[in-house]
Amino acid sequence: MAHCLVLALMAGTALSCTSPAKTETLVVQHYKVPCQGESTMMCYLVKKQGQEDWEYFYDEIQGLDYEWGHIYTLEVSTETIANPPQDGSSIVTKVEKILKKEKVAEGTTFELPLTVEGAPMLTQKGQSWTYFNTIEVVSSPSLDSLIQKSSTGVFAQQTGKSNILRLVSVK
Repeated sequence: MAHCLVLALMAGTALSCTSPAKTETLVVQHYKVPCQGESTMMCYLVKKQGQEDWEYFYDEIQGLDYEWGHIYTLEVSTETIANPPQDGSSIVTKVEKILKKEKVAEGTTFELPLTVEGAPMLTQKGQSWTYFNTIEVVSSPSLDSLIQKSSTGVFAQQTGKSNILRLVSVK
């Protein structure tokens, strides 16, 4: 950082410098969850090496072509930006190497909220549903009528389709 200050003084201007990149291992869960940032958005669930619990990851991971239904183990670099945009993150995370991309077992289920702060996460357009307007959801007529009365959905990946979820049950 001292070299940035010297350069700024020599140039007579304020330069935007970043801190050196730090490399770490990050495990990314096979599904995303709604989270609250500036507004409601979809976040990754991640664990750092040695961490037991999953935590929200609000930013994008540059270089990750994410597919639902796969658990990723990544070597990532994180860099702190000295003067980030006012509404942007001060940290940039980039994939350095995909260490493992593992498809979850067929039938693996996970829970997602059906509403967040009173707003429905599942919306119906004709005969099809989408979750947070980002991923298609297949449901059965017996569950369709229960969605409005329920707070949580139990989902699984649609067999053979990483970009389609199947609503298994509601709670």
